[in-house]
Formats: sequence, C-alpha cells, structure tokens
Amino acid sequence: MFHTDALCLVEVDAHDRITATLVFDLADIDAAFAELDARYLAGEAAAYSHTWSLVTQCHAGLNRRELPLTKPDWVNIDHRRGIAFAPGDLAAYIRVGKDLMPEARVYVESVQRLSNFGAVFIQVVEGTSQDGFVVERREIGILTFEGDLISRAELFDEADLDAALTRFDELDRPSS
Repeated sequence: MFHTDALCLVEVDAHDRITATLVFDLADIDAAFAELDARYLAGEAAAYSHTWSLVTQCHAGLNRRELPLTKPDWVNIDHRRGIAFAPGDLAAYIRVGKDLMPEARVYVESVQRLSNFGAVFIQVVEGTSQDGFVVERREIGILTFEGDLISRAELFDEADLDAALTRFDELDRPSS
C-alpha cells in the first residue's frame, strides 16, 4: 500500500458528469489555479474574458507581492466587522500584510457575479505569520474596472454575500 497527496482538478458537465481530471503536485498550486482559471475563461467566463483576466492578474500580482494596478482616484472600502482598514487605505493594508505574512497566498474560491463592469467573488487568504500564527480567512471581494485599472475594491465578511451582491448591482446600474 502507498499514499500520495496531490491536487486534483475535476471538470464536470451540466449533468454533473466528470469530463476531465487533472492531477498536480502539491507544490504546483500556481499551475493548478492557472489551469482552473484558463478553463473558466474558456467556458462560463468567456463573455467577460477581459474582466476575468484582470481579476486573475490582480490575484497573481498579490501573490508575487505586487500591488494591483489602480486608477489614481480608486475607491476602496472595508465593510467587514472589525474593520481592518479605513476607506482609502487598502494599499497600506496590503503592504503591512506582506510584512506580517510574507508567504501569504490569496486565491478566488468562487465567482458570485461577473460582468464587463467587474466581479463579486469569495477569496481565500492563507498564510503563516512570522510568529507561526496560521491564518485562513474567506472574504467577499468586489472589484470594478475602468479599462485595465481597478476603479473600486470593496471587502465584505463571508456571511454578507447578499449585501455584496446588492452593492455590486447598485454600482453596475447606469446612472440616470
């Protein structure tokens, strides 16, 4: 008998039948997410490929310890209870997080809404602090874009999906 750990990407069709299985080494998590994103982009996200590409670029950049590309006047708001950053301070919050958890990773767990305007998604942040404190948190993110730049970022607690979707719908409506 033997045991091995691996990352598996399983694709299912509209009838919940397995159509493909890909296996990755545990150390190849970036390759697994790249494959998952490519398949999502070619399928469900195809109509909004530009937006989805910007979302994935943002997360990939964060994992390389790079700040995302934003408009100079971008709006960023933290709606989470026990607010982690004041309005407008997300970039500073990210910088401090990089210092406290230099190996932290962030990835999109699920997409709740996607349009040409932006996206609502559940993201996971995982890491270990320099003092050995293990962190795994899920939060809801909203990103909106103008061209290739982030124009707005908002964070919500995982339990506040309805509020995040309502907020996204309000933002996505053209002004009268």
